[in-house]
Amino acid sequence: MRLSSLQVYQQSLNGINKTSAEIAQTQNQLSTGQRVNIGSDDPAATARILAVETELVNINRYQKNIDAVDSRLQRTEGALNSIETILDRLNQLVIQADGAGMTNIERGNIATEISERLLELASLTNTQDENGDYIFSGFINSKPAFVLESGQYSYQGDEGVRHEKIAEQLSIIGSDNGRTLFDGFMINDYIPVAEVGINNAGVEQSLTVQVTDQDQYNTLVREGDIQGYEIKFNLLNEIVPNGPNYSIYQISDGVLVEANTAYDQATGIIRGGLEINIQAAPRSGDTLTIRPIKQTNMLNVIDNIASRIATFEEPSSAVDRGEEEAFDLFVAQSLDALSAIQERVRSSRTSIGARMNTLTAARDSQESLTLVGNQILSDIRDLDYNEAVSKLSFQTLVLETTQQSFVKIANLSLFNYLR
Repeated sequence: MRLSSLQVYQQSLNGINKTSAEIAQTQNQLSTGQRVNIGSDDPAATARILAVETELVNINRYQKNIDAVDSRLQRTEGALNSIETILDRLNQLVIQADGAGMTNIERGNIATEISERLLELASLTNTQDENGDYIFSGFINSKPAFVLESGQYSYQGDEGVRHEKIAEQLSIIGSDNGRTLFDGFMINDYIPVAEVGINNAGVEQSLTVQVTDQDQYNTLVREGDIQGYEIKFNLLNEIVPNGPNYSIYQISDGVLVEANTAYDQATGIIRGGLEINIQAAPRSGDTLTIRPIKQTNMLNVIDNIASRIATFEEPSSAVDRGEEEAFDLFVAQSLDALSAIQERVRSSRTSIGARMNTLTAARDSQESLTLVGNQILSDIRDLDYNEAVSKLSFQTLVLETTQQSFVKIANLSLFNYLR
């Protein structure tokens, strides 16, 4: 077989280029410290590397979720711990208020402290995290959980809880809402809740409802309409002399309870142990409803306790001893209510503690998986320097040999013999 000079040159050049490329690849491996830098270095190893890296990315995301949930639960547990401390103090104060020899002034001082503790509790229920989100407001975390409206605390969050994924097959509840923690407690007395509509001027009414005589209001509800009452403002000419007036109807059946009663903006509406003050002067056609509730949130329970203690006065004669017995019963019921609140707070703290233990176990597991994944990556991708240096020396020797062979072969020409 005959070989042309062009073929000889081309084959030699291909050999030099191939060896040079291999040397460049080895030098790149030595500079990066990795055996596999691009997919063509080792396609099978590249596929395994991508799979392990994807798993490590997921593990890192789980670890971030664990840290976020742990921070939120620690903040929640801290708030509940402070709330439980305050509840312990409230128990002491309520028991003290019913003590023998307690004067009205001393009882008033106790009511004042209970009111101050109530403000502390309201602040704790509106605890915010490092991002400014209210931790007890559910998914509506841009708003405070509890607000004071018309003399009553109301929950304005929702019942949403966050479920965070902290492992491939494991999710955990990462938040607690205020309705589950602090709402739905039975109370001793009925609490009036006002509902207002839009008045004839197209403006929503604003009013306050204050209980001036709790026993009288309790009796009104028990003997009247458990669903509450609707107050309607009539035409001015319904009374003589003409002027603002209102009628009161039972909500359940619409029965008229009180008709065409003159309304005085200065004194408001006083009836059945309630005092209702409307901010803007009502017009004919305006309506409002007052509904009694026996189930409310922790803050209203404590506010009710403070109010009853503040208004109770020691009977001056044996004839009025019934009031004292009623107060004793109220104190016993208040202690039961506080005990129910404490029990729920303790139960919630127990649940949070269990979840924090789960987070600790999950964090340890993810850290172990991270170590294993990094070790697998190292085994697949990292370079054996001793082997690479020996390989580079051999490739350099092959290149030099190829170059020297090419020089000698290039000199083997017929023209050299014809000279």
